[in-house]
Amino acid sequence: MEETSKKLRAGVETEDVRSHKNTLSPFNKQDLTIKIGDKEIFVKKDDLIEVSPVFQTMLTANFKEKDAQQIELPDKDPTTFALFLRHTLPGFDGLELQEATANLILPLAHEYQTNTTLSKIDKVLAACVEGREYKCGENLTNEILTAEFYNLQQYVKACINKASAFSHKPFIKNPKFHDISGDTKSEIFLNMCKEMEDLIQENEVRISQCVQSLEEHSKRSGCFNCQSGTKFRESFDKLNVISKSISEVTNRKKSLM
Repeated sequence: MEETSKKLRAGVETEDVRSHKNTLSPFNKQDLTIKIGDKEIFVKKDDLIEVSPVFQTMLTANFKEKDAQQIELPDKDPTTFALFLRHTLPGFDGLELQEATANLILPLAHEYQTNTTLSKIDKVLAACVEGREYKCGENLTNEILTAEFYNLQQYVKACINKASAFSHKPFIKNPKFHDISGDTKSEIFLNMCKEMEDLIQENEVRISQCVQSLEEHSKRSGCFNCQSGTKFRESFDKLNVISKSISEVTNRKKSLM
């Protein structure tokens, strides 16, 4: 039994302690106090240095904070900063990041250049966009701007995919649309063109099948002058016109490529 327990502990050490140094981290000696207003947050200086190049510079270079046991961040919100640390410092593996919290701590993750946290936020916000139904594309403009500002590539991609399903008109009417980068705009409209092309090709096939069916039915029925035959010929002619129009659009598009 004792031997089994040792093996289990050894496995846990290998997975959690050696790889991440996270399991025991919250129980390490806290040697730095972050004071925000009248609130104090106790952390381990080495943990901050490891996850953030900004804190690394602040706490190791020739700044006043280098040998300080307490640093003050008067312009921060203590609750938001505590949430940021919980999703950034080692020792909180398995803590689920929700969309509201991701948006809340995003500016701090960007300010302190905590890339691991930014990656987590990027993944969460992208998944939220993919799983959400949008009534109009205009609502995506702010999300696209946020994703671009913080350089969250998965988030940007998810927004582009959603935006491509809507008409371009609501986007253009929104004044903030002009703040979106040219690359993102191009990708949105290229995706729109691709979806239109796929739709045209799909409808072209369907219309061709309808025209063929009507033509075969007319030949089999042998009724050209009766009311039914007249309706068939009218439908046949309309479908032919639509089919030719689609072919012209397709050919024109190919000539521009």
